[in-house]
Amino acid sequence: MPGGFLIVEDEPTLARTLARTFGRHGPVEVVHSMQAARDKLENQAEWTGVVLDLILPDGYGLDLLAEIRETHGGLPVLVLTGELNRDVVNKVQTMRGEYVCKPASADNLNPFIQRALAQERVDDVAIGQRIEHLARQLKLTRRETELLTLSVDGLSRKELAEALGVAENTVKAQIRSLLKKSGARSLATLAQKVIKGATRDTVPPGAPASASDG
Repeated sequence: MPGGFLIVEDEPTLARTLARTFGRHGPVEVVHSMQAARDKLENQAEWTGVVLDLILPDGYGLDLLAEIRETHGGLPVLVLTGELNRDVVNKVQTMRGEYVCKPASADNLNPFIQRALAQERVDDVAIGQRIEHLARQLKLTRRETELLTLSVDGLSRKELAEALGVAENTVKAQIRSLLKKSGARSLATLAQKVIKGATRDTVPPGAPASASDG
């Protein structure tokens, strides 16, 4: 299953409020720094969407948005801003993000949530097609194709072994074979490549989450 919504917000009260709102629509992970968000994004390839505070203790939210575009393609991202700064808005839109001003009400967040969920449904089909294409291109075995499909869901090696009904050492050997054929450095990198390729053209240019945000 996809990782749900990743909320990157360092203010505890707002983080809890966001978690409750987004939690009504699927799984939620909350982190309080850019580095923690990077770790989550690296370990889990597929997410429904990211909610990203503009100012974080260890960096600037737009820098993380740029990284997400490099690693996760068209993953929906909503940037939370303290004020409606035109320069910030332009940068968010250039990177195909959305924005909303704090405090963010459920009414203002809901359009982003619905768009992210709709894109997730489209992406599931596109990702399946992308995997089928790579399987033919790389001449993957049935088991390697299954492994790649499961890796997109962010399963650990132990979870992959359980899902495939084999020993971890067997999965390790199959991963080596898959990486050799694909030229990828890691299974997570290959999964991100699949998602990025599938979602590259599915996200429209950034727009405000609600016309009333300003």
